Amino acid sequence: MIRSMRTRLLLISLAVSLGGAVAEAVPLPLGPTRPGADSGPTRVEIAAWFADIWQIDSATQSFSASLVLVIRWYDPALAHAGPGVRTYPIGQVWHPQWLIINEGAAMKRTFQETVNVTPNGDVIYRQRLIGSFQQPLNLRRFPFDQAVFRVELVVTNARPGEIELGPAASAVAAGLPQGVGHAQPLTIQDWVVTSVGAGPNPYTLTPGNELVGYGIEFAASRRPQHYLLKVILPLLLIVFMSWAVFWIDPTMGASQISVAVTSVLTLIAYRFAIGNEVPKLPYLTLLDSLILLATILVFLSLVEVITTTALSMNNRIETARAVDRYARWAFPLTFVLLGATCIFW
Repeated sequence: MIRSMRTRLLLISLAVSLGGAVAEAVPLPLGPTRPGADSGPTRVEIAAWFADIWQIDSATQSFSASLVLVIRWYDPALAHAGPGVRTYPIGQVWHPQWLIINEGAAMKRTFQETVNVTPNGDVIYRQRLIGSFQQPLNLRRFPFDQAVFRVELVVTNARPGEIELGPAASAVAAGLPQGVGHAQPLTIQDWVVTSVGAGPNPYTLTPGNELVGYGIEFAASRRPQHYLLKVILPLLLIVFMSWAVFWIDPTMGASQISVAVTSVLTLIAYRFAIGNEVPKLPYLTLLDSLILLATILVFLSLVEVITTTALSMNNRIETARAVDRYARWAFPLTFVLLGATCIFW
Protein backbone atom coordinates (compact mmCIF):
# COMPACT_ATOMS: atom_id res chain seq x y z
CA MET A 1 0.00 0.00 0.00
CA ILE A 2 2.83 2.38 0.94
CA ARG A 3 4.65 1.67 -2.30
CA SER A 4 1.46 2.28 -4.32
CA MET A 5 0.81 5.53 -2.47
CA ARG A 6 4.34 6.77 -3.09
CA THR A 7 4.09 5.86 -6.76
CA ARG A 8 0.83 7.76 -7.20
CA LEU A 9 2.06 10.78 -5.29
CA LEU A 10 5.13 10.84 -7.52
CA LEU A 11 2.83 10.71 -10.56
CA ILE A 12 0.94 13.79 -9.39
CA SER A 13 4.17 15.59 -8.58
CA LEU A 14 5.57 14.88 -12.02
CA ALA A 15 2.30 15.79 -13.68
CA VAL A 16 1.92 19.21 -12.12
CA SER A 17 5.50 20.37 -11.60
CA LEU A 18 8.89 20.37 -13.21
CA GLY A 19 10.46 17.66 -11.08
CA GLY A 20 14.15 17.15 -10.62
CA ALA A 21 15.17 20.78 -10.19
CA VAL A 22 16.86 21.97 -7.01
CA ALA A 23 14.74 24.36 -4.94
CA GLU A 24 16.42 27.63 -4.03
CA ALA A 25 15.03 29.71 -1.17
CA VAL A 26 15.03 33.37 -2.25
CA PRO A 27 13.37 36.27 -0.42
CA LEU A 28 10.91 38.25 -2.51
CA PRO A 29 10.66 41.96 -1.80
CA LEU A 30 7.64 42.63 -4.01
CA GLY A 31 4.14 42.78 -2.56
CA PRO A 32 1.69 40.12 -3.77
CA THR A 33 -0.52 41.16 -6.71
CA ARG A 34 -2.95 38.94 -8.58
CA PRO A 35 -1.32 38.00 -11.88
CA GLY A 36 -3.19 39.15 -14.95
CA ALA A 37 -5.49 41.40 -12.95
CA ASP A 38 -5.81 43.78 -15.91
CA SER A 39 -6.41 41.14 -18.55
CA GLY A 40 -9.09 38.86 -17.09
CA PRO A 41 -9.43 36.03 -14.59
CA THR A 42 -6.39 34.22 -13.26
CA ARG A 43 -6.35 30.54 -14.18
CA VAL A 44 -5.65 28.27 -11.17
CA GLU A 45 -5.31 24.53 -11.73
CA ILE A 46 -5.93 21.98 -9.00
CA ALA A 47 -4.90 18.33 -8.75
CA ALA A 48 -5.99 16.16 -5.81
CA TRP A 49 -5.10 12.73 -4.56
CA PHE A 50 -6.95 10.77 -1.87
CA ALA A 51 -3.95 9.08 -0.29
CA ASP A 52 -6.27 7.21 2.04
CA ILE A 53 -9.89 7.08 3.21
CA TRP A 54 -10.21 5.19 6.46
CA GLN A 55 -13.69 5.94 7.78
CA ILE A 56 -17.16 6.99 6.69
CA ASP A 57 -19.19 7.64 9.82
CA SER A 58 -22.94 7.60 9.19
CA ALA A 59 -23.71 8.60 12.79
CA THR A 60 -21.63 11.82 12.74
CA GLN A 61 -22.26 12.50 9.03
CA SER A 62 -18.55 12.72 8.20
CA PHE A 63 -15.68 10.94 6.48
CA SER A 64 -11.99 10.81 7.40
CA ALA A 65 -9.31 10.99 4.74
CA SER A 66 -5.79 12.01 3.81
CA LEU A 67 -5.95 14.39 0.85
CA VAL A 68 -3.01 15.77 -1.13
CA LEU A 69 -3.62 19.06 -2.95
CA VAL A 70 -1.42 20.47 -5.69
CA ILE A 71 -2.41 24.00 -6.79
CA ARG A 72 -0.70 25.64 -9.73
CA TRP A 73 -0.94 29.03 -11.44
CA TYR A 74 1.20 31.25 -13.66
CA ASP A 75 2.67 34.52 -12.40
CA PRO A 76 4.98 36.26 -14.93
CA ALA A 77 6.18 38.66 -12.21
CA LEU A 78 7.90 35.71 -10.51
CA ALA A 79 9.77 34.48 -13.60
CA HIS A 80 13.51 34.32 -12.96
CA ALA A 81 16.72 33.39 -14.73
CA GLY A 82 17.18 30.23 -12.72
CA PRO A 83 18.77 27.83 -12.55
CA GLY A 84 16.40 25.53 -10.75
CA VAL A 85 13.24 26.19 -8.81
CA ARG A 86 12.99 28.97 -6.25
CA THR A 87 11.07 28.57 -3.00
CA TYR A 88 9.17 31.35 -1.26
CA PRO A 89 7.03 31.46 1.87
CA ILE A 90 3.48 31.50 0.59
CA GLY A 91 2.76 34.83 2.28
CA GLN A 92 5.32 36.59 0.07
CA VAL A 93 3.55 35.84 -3.22
CA TRP A 94 0.02 36.23 -4.48
CA HIS A 95 -1.84 32.99 -3.98
CA PRO A 96 -5.46 31.86 -3.84
CA GLN A 97 -6.29 32.05 -0.15
CA TRP A 98 -8.23 28.82 0.13
CA LEU A 99 -9.98 27.07 2.93
CA ILE A 100 -12.07 23.92 3.29
CA ILE A 101 -15.65 24.82 4.16
CA ASN A 102 -16.61 21.37 5.45
CA GLU A 103 -13.46 20.45 7.35
CA GLY A 104 -13.98 18.82 10.74
CA ALA A 105 -12.12 19.22 13.99
CA ALA A 106 -8.37 18.65 14.32
CA MET A 107 -7.54 19.05 10.63
CA LYS A 108 -3.78 18.79 10.08
CA ARG A 109 -1.66 20.32 7.33
CA THR A 110 1.56 18.35 7.13
CA PHE A 111 3.50 20.21 4.39
CA GLN A 112 5.25 23.55 4.80
CA GLU A 113 3.38 26.65 3.63
CA THR A 114 5.72 27.42 0.72
CA VAL A 115 5.50 27.66 -3.05
CA ASN A 116 7.94 26.56 -5.73
CA VAL A 117 8.45 28.88 -8.72
CA THR A 118 9.96 27.65 -11.97
CA PRO A 119 12.08 29.94 -14.18
CA ASN A 120 9.15 30.61 -16.52
CA GLY A 121 6.88 31.76 -13.66
CA ASP A 122 4.83 28.63 -12.92
CA VAL A 123 3.93 28.65 -9.23
CA ILE A 124 3.28 25.31 -7.49
CA TYR A 125 1.81 24.87 -4.03
CA ARG A 126 1.47 21.50 -2.30
CA GLN A 127 -0.36 20.58 0.88
CA ARG A 128 -1.51 17.42 2.58
CA LEU A 129 -4.68 17.47 4.70
CA ILE A 130 -5.36 14.77 7.29
CA GLY A 131 -8.62 14.77 9.23
CA SER A 132 -12.37 14.55 8.95
CA PHE A 133 -14.74 16.31 6.57
CA GLN A 134 -18.40 16.96 7.31
CA GLN A 135 -20.73 15.34 4.80
CA PRO A 136 -24.55 15.36 4.90
CA LEU A 137 -25.76 11.88 4.00
CA ASN A 138 -29.08 10.57 2.75
CA LEU A 139 -29.34 7.20 4.49
CA ARG A 140 -32.88 6.26 3.52
CA ARG A 141 -31.51 3.27 1.54
CA PHE A 142 -29.21 2.13 4.38
CA PRO A 143 -27.53 -0.41 4.26
CA PHE A 144 -27.80 -0.45 0.45
CA ASP A 145 -27.03 3.24 0.06
CA GLN A 146 -24.69 5.16 -2.19
CA ALA A 147 -23.33 8.66 -1.73
CA VAL A 148 -21.08 11.33 -3.22
CA PHE A 149 -18.53 12.64 -0.73
CA ARG A 150 -17.16 16.10 -1.37
CA VAL A 151 -14.33 18.29 -0.12
CA GLU A 152 -15.56 21.87 -0.59
CA LEU A 153 -12.73 24.32 -1.26
CA VAL A 154 -13.38 28.06 -1.52
CA VAL A 155 -11.12 31.02 -2.33
CA THR A 156 -11.67 34.07 -0.13
CA ASN A 157 -9.41 36.69 -1.76
CA ALA A 158 -11.02 36.72 -5.20
CA ARG A 159 -14.49 37.51 -6.40
CA PRO A 160 -16.33 35.52 -9.08
CA GLY A 161 -14.84 36.45 -12.43
CA GLU A 162 -11.41 37.26 -10.99
CA ILE A 163 -10.21 33.69 -10.69
CA GLU A 164 -10.91 30.56 -12.71
CA LEU A 165 -10.54 27.20 -10.97
CA GLY A 166 -10.17 24.01 -12.95
CA PRO A 167 -8.48 20.60 -13.00
CA ALA A 168 -4.78 20.44 -13.72
CA ALA A 169 -4.44 19.63 -17.42
CA SER A 170 -1.19 17.76 -16.89
CA ALA A 171 -2.77 15.57 -14.18
CA VAL A 172 -5.69 14.76 -16.48
CA ALA A 173 -3.23 13.85 -19.22
CA ALA A 174 -1.47 11.57 -16.75
CA GLY A 175 -4.67 9.55 -16.32
CA LEU A 176 -6.37 11.16 -13.35
CA PRO A 177 -10.06 11.86 -14.16
CA GLN A 178 -10.68 15.59 -13.74
CA GLY A 179 -7.34 15.85 -11.98
CA VAL A 180 -8.38 13.59 -9.06
CA GLY A 181 -7.26 10.10 -8.09
CA HIS A 182 -7.10 7.76 -5.11
CA ALA A 183 -4.72 5.17 -3.73
CA GLN A 184 -5.29 1.44 -4.03
CA PRO A 185 -6.10 -0.23 -1.73
CA LEU A 186 -7.79 2.11 0.74
CA THR A 187 -8.04 1.42 4.46
CA ILE A 188 -11.82 1.64 4.46
CA GLN A 189 -13.45 -1.77 4.08
CA ASP A 190 -17.22 -1.26 4.32
CA TRP A 191 -17.45 1.12 1.33
CA VAL A 192 -16.11 0.84 -2.20
CA VAL A 193 -15.09 3.94 -4.15
CA THR A 194 -16.67 3.84 -7.61
CA SER A 195 -15.49 7.12 -9.15
CA VAL A 196 -13.71 10.41 -8.46
CA GLY A 197 -14.07 13.87 -9.94
CA ALA A 198 -13.78 17.60 -9.43
CA GLY A 199 -15.07 20.86 -10.81
CA PRO A 200 -16.09 24.45 -10.04
CA ASN A 201 -18.64 24.60 -7.24
CA PRO A 202 -19.56 28.19 -6.23
CA TYR A 203 -20.31 28.60 -2.55
CA THR A 204 -23.07 30.93 -1.35
CA LEU A 205 -21.94 32.52 1.88
CA THR A 206 -25.06 34.64 2.27
CA PRO A 207 -27.80 35.57 -0.22
CA GLY A 208 -26.11 37.69 -2.87
CA ASN A 209 -22.63 36.93 -1.52
CA GLU A 210 -21.01 34.15 -3.52
CA LEU A 211 -17.48 32.81 -3.19
CA VAL A 212 -15.36 31.10 -5.82
CA GLY A 213 -15.51 27.40 -4.97
CA TYR A 214 -14.20 24.07 -6.14
CA GLY A 215 -15.50 20.61 -5.29
CA ILE A 216 -13.26 17.55 -5.03
CA GLU A 217 -15.36 14.43 -4.69
CA PHE A 218 -15.58 10.67 -4.80
CA ALA A 219 -18.62 8.47 -5.20
CA ALA A 220 -18.90 5.36 -3.06
CA SER A 221 -21.38 2.58 -2.34
CA ARG A 222 -21.72 0.71 0.93
CA ARG A 223 -20.84 -2.98 1.08
CA PRO A 224 -23.93 -4.52 2.73
CA GLN A 225 -22.52 -7.97 3.49
CA HIS A 226 -21.94 -7.16 7.17
CA TYR A 227 -25.54 -6.05 7.67
CA LEU A 228 -26.95 -8.93 5.64
CA LEU A 229 -25.17 -11.56 7.74
CA LYS A 230 -25.16 -9.94 11.19
CA VAL A 231 -28.34 -7.87 11.22
CA ILE A 232 -30.88 -8.90 8.57
CA LEU A 233 -30.33 -12.70 8.68
CA PRO A 234 -30.85 -12.96 12.50
CA LEU A 235 -33.94 -10.77 12.10
CA LEU A 236 -35.40 -13.15 9.52
CA LEU A 237 -34.74 -16.16 11.76
CA ILE A 238 -36.61 -14.52 14.64
CA VAL A 239 -39.58 -13.80 12.37
CA PHE A 240 -39.57 -17.36 11.03
CA MET A 241 -39.43 -18.69 14.61
CA SER A 242 -42.55 -16.71 15.49
CA TRP A 243 -44.40 -18.36 12.60
CA ALA A 244 -43.77 -21.84 14.02
CA VAL A 245 -46.82 -21.37 16.25
CA PHE A 246 -49.08 -21.71 13.21
CA TRP A 247 -48.06 -25.38 12.89
CA ILE A 248 -48.68 -26.22 16.56
CA ASP A 249 -52.15 -27.55 17.22
CA PRO A 250 -54.38 -25.04 19.06
CA THR A 251 -55.05 -27.67 21.74
CA MET A 252 -51.41 -27.18 22.81
CA GLY A 253 -51.98 -23.55 23.81
CA ALA A 254 -49.18 -23.49 26.38
CA SER A 255 -46.60 -24.47 23.74
CA GLN A 256 -47.94 -21.90 21.29
CA ILE A 257 -47.82 -19.08 23.81
CA SER A 258 -44.33 -20.14 24.95
CA VAL A 259 -42.94 -19.94 21.40
CA ALA A 260 -44.70 -16.65 20.68
CA VAL A 261 -43.52 -14.97 23.89
CA THR A 262 -39.98 -16.27 23.32
CA SER A 263 -40.01 -14.72 19.84
CA VAL A 264 -41.11 -11.35 21.22
CA LEU A 265 -38.44 -11.39 23.96
CA THR A 266 -35.77 -12.48 21.47
CA LEU A 267 -36.71 -9.60 19.19
CA ILE A 268 -36.47 -7.11 22.07
CA ALA A 269 -32.99 -8.40 22.95
CA TYR A 270 -32.05 -8.23 19.27
CA ARG A 271 -33.11 -4.55 19.09
CA PHE A 272 -30.79 -3.72 21.99
CA ALA A 273 -27.94 -5.76 20.48
CA ILE A 274 -27.95 -3.92 17.15
CA GLY A 275 -28.32 -0.46 18.67
CA ASN A 276 -24.79 0.51 17.68
CA GLU A 277 -25.09 -1.00 14.20
CA VAL A 278 -27.71 1.41 12.86
CA PRO A 279 -27.48 5.20 12.56
CA LYS A 280 -29.75 7.27 14.77
CA LEU A 281 -31.77 9.46 12.42
CA PRO A 282 -35.04 11.41 12.52
CA TYR A 283 -36.37 9.35 9.58
CA LEU A 284 -36.72 5.67 8.80
CA THR A 285 -34.04 3.94 6.77
CA LEU A 286 -34.64 0.79 4.74
CA LEU A 287 -33.24 -1.31 7.58
CA ASP A 288 -35.43 0.52 10.12
CA SER A 289 -38.48 -0.22 8.00
CA LEU A 290 -37.64 -3.93 7.82
CA ILE A 291 -37.08 -4.10 11.58
CA LEU A 292 -40.36 -2.27 12.23
CA LEU A 293 -42.22 -4.62 9.88
CA ALA A 294 -40.70 -7.66 11.60
CA THR A 295 -41.61 -6.28 15.04
CA ILE A 296 -45.24 -5.79 14.05
CA LEU A 297 -45.54 -9.28 12.54
CA VAL A 298 -43.94 -10.97 15.56
CA PHE A 299 -46.34 -9.13 17.84
CA LEU A 300 -49.29 -10.07 15.62
CA SER A 301 -48.24 -13.72 15.78
CA LEU A 302 -48.57 -13.46 19.58
CA VAL A 303 -52.03 -11.93 19.14
CA GLU A 304 -52.96 -14.78 16.80
CA VAL A 305 -51.85 -17.37 19.36
CA ILE A 306 -53.89 -15.74 22.10
CA THR A 307 -56.89 -15.72 19.75
CA THR A 308 -56.62 -19.40 18.78
CA THR A 309 -56.03 -20.40 22.40
CA ALA A 310 -59.19 -18.58 23.43
CA LEU A 311 -61.13 -20.29 20.64
CA SER A 312 -59.77 -23.68 21.71
CA MET A 313 -60.76 -23.10 25.34
CA ASN A 314 -64.30 -22.30 24.14
CA ASN A 315 -64.49 -25.64 22.29
CA ARG A 316 -64.11 -24.00 18.87
CA ILE A 317 -61.14 -26.16 17.84
CA GLU A 318 -61.91 -26.26 14.12
CA THR A 319 -62.23 -22.49 13.95
CA ALA A 320 -58.88 -22.12 15.72
CA ARG A 321 -57.27 -24.56 13.30
CA ALA A 322 -58.74 -22.64 10.35
CA VAL A 323 -57.24 -19.41 11.70
CA ASP A 324 -53.83 -21.15 11.94
CA ARG A 325 -54.13 -22.46 8.36
CA TYR A 326 -54.95 -18.93 7.17
CA ALA A 327 -52.04 -17.44 9.11
CA ARG A 328 -49.56 -19.93 7.60
CA TRP A 329 -49.72 -18.18 4.24
CA ALA A 330 -51.06 -14.74 5.21
CA PHE A 331 -48.11 -13.81 7.45
CA PRO A 332 -45.33 -14.82 5.01
CA LEU A 333 -47.15 -13.21 2.09
CA THR A 334 -47.61 -9.98 4.03
CA PHE A 335 -43.95 -9.97 5.01
CA VAL A 336 -42.79 -10.53 1.41
CA LEU A 337 -45.09 -7.91 -0.10
CA LEU A 338 -44.39 -5.20 2.49
CA GLY A 339 -40.67 -6.06 2.56
CA ALA A 340 -40.47 -5.75 -1.22
CA THR A 341 -42.29 -2.41 -0.99
CA CYS A 342 -39.69 -1.15 1.51
CA ILE A 343 -36.81 -2.29 -0.71
CA PHE A 344 -38.05 -1.08 -4.08
CA TRP A 345 -40.07 1.99 -3.07
